[in-house]
Amino acid sequence: MTMAPRFDKPARRFSISRLWMLAVLALAFCGISLAAQTKSQSAPAQPQAPAGRQNPPSLEEPQTRITSEQAQELFRSVDEILNFVSRDTKLPIKNPVKRDLAGREQVRKFVLTHMREDKDAQRLERSEASMKKFGLLPHNFDLRKFLLDLMEDQVAGYYDPKTKTVYLLDWVAPEAQRPVLAHELTHALQDQNFGLDQWLKVRDDDQWDNPDNLDAGPDEEQSARQAVSEGQGMAVMMDYVLAPAGQSLTDMPSMGEIFKQQTMERVGDSPIFANAPMYLREMVIFPYTYGLSFLESLLTRGGKEMAFAGAFKNPPRDTREIMQPDVYLDDHHVDPIRLPRLADVLKKSYVGYDSGAVGEFDVYILLKQYSGSELAERLSPAWRGGIYYLGRKKRAKPSKPDAAVPMSDLALLYVSKWATPEDAGYFAKAYCLWLPKKYKSVAPVAEQKGRAWDTEQGRVSIEAAGNRVLVMESFDPATATLLRDNVLSRTSESPQPRRDLAAPVWATLGIFH
Repeated sequence: MTMAPRFDKPARRFSISRLWMLAVLALAFCGISLAAQTKSQSAPAQPQAPAGRQNPPSLEEPQTRITSEQAQELFRSVDEILNFVSRDTKLPIKNPVKRDLAGREQVRKFVLTHMREDKDAQRLERSEASMKKFGLLPHNFDLRKFLLDLMEDQVAGYYDPKTKTVYLLDWVAPEAQRPVLAHELTHALQDQNFGLDQWLKVRDDDQWDNPDNLDAGPDEEQSARQAVSEGQGMAVMMDYVLAPAGQSLTDMPSMGEIFKQQTMERVGDSPIFANAPMYLREMVIFPYTYGLSFLESLLTRGGKEMAFAGAFKNPPRDTREIMQPDVYLDDHHVDPIRLPRLADVLKKSYVGYDSGAVGEFDVYILLKQYSGSELAERLSPAWRGGIYYLGRKKRAKPSKPDAAVPMSDLALLYVSKWATPEDAGYFAKAYCLWLPKKYKSVAPVAEQKGRAWDTEQGRVSIEAAGNRVLVMESFDPATATLLRDNVLSRTSESPQPRRDLAAPVWATLGIFH
């Protein structure tokens, strides 16, 4: 999901507290029937935690600072939980995992410092502009503030692959951190066995910094790999909670869908989530919810070897394979789209500002936001590739060095590929119907009836050509004509994404794991 914020330095693996709490709620829901089957009781019952492993608090329980004695007890539990994770994943423990206690201000300072670094700040600004140009964020939305607020509201623990340390939080109750430890220590074993940071990197710094690098493959692959990492963490966490009742995720094959449904129903429990745009809400939870469902499919088809080590050795290539695991399991891969070099066409008027992939998940949210869930569910599986290019007018200079580029000075080119020409036509028609929701004024261009419209940000053209759809927004008509001729005649499919390139870690919202 290329439009998500990008960061240069390796991102720490954060867990989102309410997500694991929602997972436990889903387990409790299924635990009613499990308890009835295993204990032959007529009254509903939840799995009982043994001594030292208490049931988690409710979502409404207030946060508290833990004592030094509680911290030491948590530190001692790291080795016990690490052994559980190793047995559950079949990933061997190669080294001890260091542990430390972090305060809220320490975590916030780390994230804030990270986001203020020059490259990170620039990438965040460009990603935010792309999301706004697509209409996924309001033009006045402050993405940086959202990230910081989300961290403060949601983080429950994290593993740092750079220092090989799992960090516990001094403001979260100990009993709430043990399931989180199971999740984070899964990342520790992923790191020990496969080098997690390097495994997640599929682009080098020059590629991230160059908007004219028009190869969509690595972006989608990075998002898919993140879903593998987080889906495994969620599965192990659930197994840890279920273990006292003698159950595991393999006994509950529908848990991924239940978790996904309950998570979406309960995100309103967090004001940060409730007030966030749909794209950000869905993006934050994508690697956890869809990642868990993907993991379940692998468990069913090939057991733990396929689901854990196997997924790292043979990772999925895009969000389509995460959302449709049978596509991955049956090796039905989609080649990424690559645009022709646009610099020669645009050099007189525009410079590259941002570029990247628009994957099946991005398309699903676009359709869901503007056309509703029914069309999103039906049409998004027909996605077969997508790439965008965001150009900035050369004459445009911000009034202040740190001022955001106005949307009217940014022009968008977006090419998508579909399973059939009929699917492409449906998507083109849907995109046309979105325009009055994206712009304040939309007027059809008479000579291009049904294909071009004038808006307050310039001309928009939408065209289905075979099984592809070309969208151009805010380019001047002459440049748009040149682009159309170049793109429709020369757009190609890339070879399978390169897997040996060093890259900044692609992360959902950049930092939250």
